[in-house]
Amino acid sequence: MENNDSNEIRSETLSNLKDRRKVDDLLGCLLFLSKYHKRETSEASLTYGLPIHKTSMNISMFHQAAKRIGLVPKTVKREKLADVTKLALPSVLILDKNRACVLLDYDLEEGVANVIIPGLSTGETQITIEKLESEFTGDVIIIKPEYNFNNRIEKEVVVDDPKEWFWGTMLRNKGIYKQVIIVSLFINIFILATPLFTMNVYDRVLPNNAIETLWALFIGISIVMVFDLLLKVMRSHFLGIASKRADAIMSNKIFTHLLNIKMDAKPSSTGQFVSRLQSFESVREFFTSATIAAIVDLPFVIIFILVIMFIAGPLAYITIVTVLISITLSWYLQRPLKTLIEKSVKEEQIKQTTLIEAVAGLEIIKSVKAQNRMKTHWDQSINKTVHYADKGHFLSQSITYFTAFLSQFSNIAIVAGGVYLAQEGEITMGAIIAAMILNGRVIAPVSQLVGMIIKFDKTMLSLNNLDEIMNMPVEKENKTYISRPNLRGDIQLKDVQFAYKDQNHQTLKDINITIKEGEKVAILGKIGSGKSTLLKLIMNLYEPTKGSVLIDGLDTRQVDPTDLRQAIGCVPQEPFLFMGTIKDNLTIGEQYVSDEELLRVSKIAGLDDFLGKHEAGYDLLVGERGEGLSGGERQSVTLARALISDPSIIMLDEPTNSMDRQSEKAFIRKLKTIIEDKTLVVVTHKTSLLELVDRVIIVENGQVVVDGPKSEVFTTKASR
Repeated sequence: MENNDSNEIRSETLSNLKDRRKVDDLLGCLLFLSKYHKRETSEASLTYGLPIHKTSMNISMFHQAAKRIGLVPKTVKREKLADVTKLALPSVLILDKNRACVLLDYDLEEGVANVIIPGLSTGETQITIEKLESEFTGDVIIIKPEYNFNNRIEKEVVVDDPKEWFWGTMLRNKGIYKQVIIVSLFINIFILATPLFTMNVYDRVLPNNAIETLWALFIGISIVMVFDLLLKVMRSHFLGIASKRADAIMSNKIFTHLLNIKMDAKPSSTGQFVSRLQSFESVREFFTSATIAAIVDLPFVIIFILVIMFIAGPLAYITIVTVLISITLSWYLQRPLKTLIEKSVKEEQIKQTTLIEAVAGLEIIKSVKAQNRMKTHWDQSINKTVHYADKGHFLSQSITYFTAFLSQFSNIAIVAGGVYLAQEGEITMGAIIAAMILNGRVIAPVSQLVGMIIKFDKTMLSLNNLDEIMNMPVEKENKTYISRPNLRGDIQLKDVQFAYKDQNHQTLKDINITIKEGEKVAILGKIGSGKSTLLKLIMNLYEPTKGSVLIDGLDTRQVDPTDLRQAIGCVPQEPFLFMGTIKDNLTIGEQYVSDEELLRVSKIAGLDDFLGKHEAGYDLLVGERGEGLSGGERQSVTLARALISDPSIIMLDEPTNSMDRQSEKAFIRKLKTIIEDKTLVVVTHKTSLLELVDRVIIVENGQVVVDGPKSEVFTTKASR
């Protein structure tokens, strides 16, 4: 009787959990439209990778999710429903109080509209136009299916634009850059005001004691300088906006891509991977602020030289020679500088790897007395990094200082040359000073160009590194998945072979296993026999090199990865926790969990035993990777996290490895109550866990050597 009551409570709890997953209006609208436009998907798949944890979908997230399933959304403003053309239906209406509905049709004569209101009913609802317009905010999301031309042509014809993720984002700010160019044009025109003012003061005001002219010129130059200040502030503001937009968009693109990268494509060195990702800052900075301003200023170099030639004649040749020497020298030294930069970046990545290993494995380093080895690695890495960085720094600084020297020397040469020309009456003293000021204005953008040449190779190297990451294969590719939000739990591996990247031997060889819905199976075997790899293949974290893995008769490569993992609760061999509270770690994949459900899985996993000792309880903070908890406590949290969404398939990889005998017995007893109707796959070395299963599979050297009922397997082994 008690067992039946607990089953009823459990089924009611699960029903409530599923209901709470459907309270998001915009998400519900998009789910309906995906079915309407034959882009069948699930709620979990639509929200995959969105920052939607413990919040509801907004319009921006709606656009992102819609585009991923081949729908093209556009938000427009409409005052009344009559302004929404029927050709655009069905469309999403944004209502007050963060609500939304799908408008299917309306009849102005009858004064009614047909809508889909998520959470209110599963079907079509009729509402008066007056009532609907009283709640309508004026925002309408028009959504249409996208036609994919790539399906109609040969793949060889499609040429992907390299670095499109970067340049495409930059081009989104072209409106701002146009404003920056216009502002820069005026700033450069105003530059001419100061040398012309100075020349007129020396040539006209001083010789003629023309004080009135002086004040007229002074007022004019003051107005120009005020406008120059305002324009420079505006340019800085525009560039700041463009930089922030590019930073937000590209950072999101990079992080989203990082979360979606296939496991077999992930680089083995975490340090080098992180170092490449961090180089984004230098790339963004190079292509936004200073570079845009310098490129706009460069054409005015020619204009300023022509002005010098007009007012000071031959003195312009000094400026021309200075410019040519500066650019030629920096271009000539670019090649050795590029070599040094490549070596420096490589060593910097190795240093980053050593640092991350030291921080993550500090406890192990102390335990095995590995401080000397790690310090040796660090010193070697530092020495090489400093060596190449110093040589590169010296070379780049030499170019910078030499350019500054040429700038100063050209000013002196203009003054000296101007004296001879003034003695012959060809130019005036004011013309000499004006030429010297304009010479400085010419050298300034040239110096910026030299700096860009120095930074160019490092920037392009960083951009290429980032591009390699952005070109890594991802799980949710641009292909149509089969939506299966309610997988039952039939598992089949057919002729499966698998080898990890950069390894010469096959981890799995010709595996053929069938696990029926609700079956309880244990996988046994020696270390390195491929037991854990089998679980990873079932979850589609890795794809078999040959053969196929089927869930409910479908190849896992066809099933939406989000739906697949929604149905699987997995406890990995190495428990991994995130920085935050215990509750944060438990609900990280399921945001609509009640306290009752939290307590239920905590008791099964044995969490309540150690949380009762802490005053903070579920708000207990843990560090990165679960720092501050014992191995057994981390495993309990990981186990509870796997069970919290009530999955139909449970996969446990040494779940009681860090538990004592008493905790293990309690865990087995509690787990039995929730696995009755579930598929269970347990990877273990412990015979005590075999109490949970009816069937045993033994794997040796990547092959199945024994597969049968538990009683028969151990009877056969005993007879041998």
